[in-house]
Amino acid sequence: MSRTLVWMMVLVLLLPVGAVGQELIPNGGFETFQNCPRQDNLLFEAAPWFNPNRATPDFYHYCFPTDQIELPPHSGRGLARLFMDFGWAEYLATPLKQPLDAGEAYQFDLYVASATPNRYPVGSFGAYFTSQPLSSPEKALLVTAGQAKVIDNLPQRLTRRFQWENMGGCFVAKGGEKYVTVGNFATLPVTLGYYYLFIDDVSLQPIRLDLGKDTTLCGRNSTYLLDAKTPGATSYRWSTGSTSPTLQVTRPDKYWVVVTTPCKVLRDTVTVNYKLDYSLGPDTTLCEGQTMTLRVPDATLYRWQDGSGQNSFQVRQAGTYTVRVSEATCTASDTIRVRYVPPPRLDLGSDKQLCGTEVYTLIPSFAEGTFRWLDGFSEVARTVTSSDVFRASVTNDCATVTDTVMVDYSGCECTVSAPDAFSPNADGLNDVLEPFACGDITFRSLSVFNRWGEIIFQTTSPPFVWDGTYKGERCPTAIYTWNVDYALRQPGGATVTKQKQSRIVLVR
Repeated sequence: MSRTLVWMMVLVLLLPVGAVGQELIPNGGFETFQNCPRQDNLLFEAAPWFNPNRATPDFYHYCFPTDQIELPPHSGRGLARLFMDFGWAEYLATPLKQPLDAGEAYQFDLYVASATPNRYPVGSFGAYFTSQPLSSPEKALLVTAGQAKVIDNLPQRLTRRFQWENMGGCFVAKGGEKYVTVGNFATLPVTLGYYYLFIDDVSLQPIRLDLGKDTTLCGRNSTYLLDAKTPGATSYRWSTGSTSPTLQVTRPDKYWVVVTTPCKVLRDTVTVNYKLDYSLGPDTTLCEGQTMTLRVPDATLYRWQDGSGQNSFQVRQAGTYTVRVSEATCTASDTIRVRYVPPPRLDLGSDKQLCGTEVYTLIPSFAEGTFRWLDGFSEVARTVTSSDVFRASVTNDCATVTDTVMVDYSGCECTVSAPDAFSPNADGLNDVLEPFACGDITFRSLSVFNRWGEIIFQTTSPPFVWDGTYKGERCPTAIYTWNVDYALRQPGGATVTKQKQSRIVLVR
């Protein structure tokens, strides 16, 4: 089908609709600063981040390039760095944009990298969410009993140097949490040693799903992107069978999605309608003399390709037909191409009356379509040697026509014959005994007898030929008797079984 569709409406929605997460971490990418950091220990310049104890966390930004930025930030131009050692624990802390809701699930994420990944403390690093800021006059681990937390327990974390990896998880808030603190909360290196951990893109989002409100689009070529992306989602399942986070809507329907996260399963449904939901149909082929009526739904304004303004149009000739339909602020156009073809033609010729071994070649005359024999014969011309009814057809986009021709051998007697003598001397002339007949006869067996009535040759399968030998030895010159059992096909398809016997002289 070839179709041109033009759609215009105030309500054309091209941007994704769905659950765009609400970010609760301010300056989570360390992009903004009060003053460009030109040395270590300046986390406070990345406000509202602050240091909750007496250790000295770092903030770096490409506003002042330094060798301390040992790898590019995960995104943007800024990052943070924590140092950890025996008795020394550095942290990042910040107030949240708003307190957490009791019973609400949240997804926490950040990216970490290290020059010494083998020192990463599994089961210790993560984030705590508290109603009051954590603080300590010491430099050791912070006390965090009874707080909401996300602790990284992945044993294979940080397997390569300076490789950013995502660390995170979901949790259910107790309610009222206003601060997040990032760092180690269980263990530190047990011996003195060099250990830095780079931090970037800290994020906290409520785990929610919203496909938006039910909506109405303009016409069939309008599309609508449903966005179900959900923080921490592990799988998506749409009513269409799709497993992608988004779904492109191309037809009116009710759509639902099920999103699975480690903390909860979410579901949402939205209905999408089309204001001018119509189509002129696929491109069409008509037979000469046929007509076709194109119809569109009720609307305020119609405009066909010839300028007429009714809601239907009568097609009487080949061409391209376009209609533009307007209703309020919505306009939809559709196009259909119609072609006309003449009906197919076929002539197999007149019925034929044949005799004996006469053969005849059927040469069909056809045009405006594709020819085929209805019995599966693959060639167009075919040679016939027996009585039968032959049928063929010619087909095009308009119609199919058929024709039939009868070939009849019953007008004269169909008999079995053979020469009176044969000489198997390999001169290419009459070297074997080979009975023959018209095409209505099918041989069943051939037997040869000597003058005492003994069978010296017999076959029940083709070829029905005797070469003048018996048990591999040449037979002498003599008169022999041959007998053929055969089936004779009669008009209408019935067959009768008959025999033919005669004498032949073998000459040496």
